[in-house]
Amino acid sequence: MMDMKVFTKVEGSKTDKDLVFLGLSTCGFCKRARKFLEEHGFSYSYVDIDKLDRDVRVEIKDEVRKNYTDDLLYPILLIDNSEYVKGFKKDQWAEKLD
Repeated sequence: MMDMKVFTKVEGSKTDKDLVFLGLSTCGFCKRARKFLEEHGFSYSYVDIDKLDRDVRVEIKDEVRKNYTDDLLYPILLIDNSEYVKGFKKDQWAEKLD
């Protein structure tokens, strides 16, 4: 599993799913996706990939490519370490998380 020490935990009332959010600090879609998670009360861990040291960034990207998807379209939401959603489409996220 990824080095979770670089992730920040956001507490919410919905804790039934283990959510890991990968985004970019300058991405408007990433900002809207995080707002969606917070408005709906989800607990999740997040990291802005572009703010990481190169080695950690490469390690996380390699793990995502190996275990989930070759296409690193941000944001990426990992769900229960078994599924993922990439890009932010509100309806798609709502369906996956409810």
